[in-house]
Amino acid sequence: MGFLDNSTITVDAILTKRGREILSQGGNFNITKFALSDEEVDYTLYDVTHPDGTDSYGAVIENMSLLEGAPNRTTFNSFLINQSAAGAKLEIAQLSYPGVAAGAPVVISPATNGGPAENYVFTIENTNIVRFKGQGAAKTFTGKMGDLVAQSFGTPTPNATTTVQVQGLESGLVAVISVTVKTDTGGAANAQGTQDPTNTSTSSTGNSGGGGSATNYSGDDSRRSN
Repeated sequence: MGFLDNSTITVDAILTKRGREILSQGGNFNITKFALSDEEVDYTLYDVTHPDGTDSYGAVIENMSLLEGAPNRTTFNSFLINQSAAGAKLEIAQLSYPGVAAGAPVVISPATNGGPAENYVFTIENTNIVRFKGQGAAKTFTGKMGDLVAQSFGTPTPNATTTVQVQGLESGLVAVISVTVKTDTGGAANAQGTQDPTNTSTSSTGNSGGGGSATNYSGDDSRRSN
């Protein structure tokens, strides 16, 4: 890891591990998906009350050191946000759900404080542990709220944990919720086993969370912009 010289505007685009693997084998490919991230930037430091006026609102942010791009997109902790959402915060009442019983509901109701009203993209890391209500094995759902159900499994014991990422569609603000589900003594599934393959090849729409859509996708390459 290193720092980039932020005296000029810099775009640092790199291939993922899978992209480099294809390139090393002499294969040709077209980048169809990418991600933009400024995970080291704290946008709440945008100060609209700065005594030096509008030119200084973002002074602290502009003088931050930027990190080099990282190939592992799962390490992205935050994403570029819409300028209109500067100073906004993503509020979620509960960021951790410990000891959830199989079959129990988990309802995530985010709100963007100080930003525009928006829908949110909910992304489940492991659908063997929780799933969207009525959406099969979909890994992502877009709507006002996420309505999840804890799954039944017998392995591992005594519990298994997954994360659910919430990202505002307009603001780009991100939060990560941790959900720990207790092992079901009557369960036969393995929470750490292969996830339902339909979650990479199907898409559906529904009314979970007050209206939205569930979309499944996979991708090979991502880009990081600083």
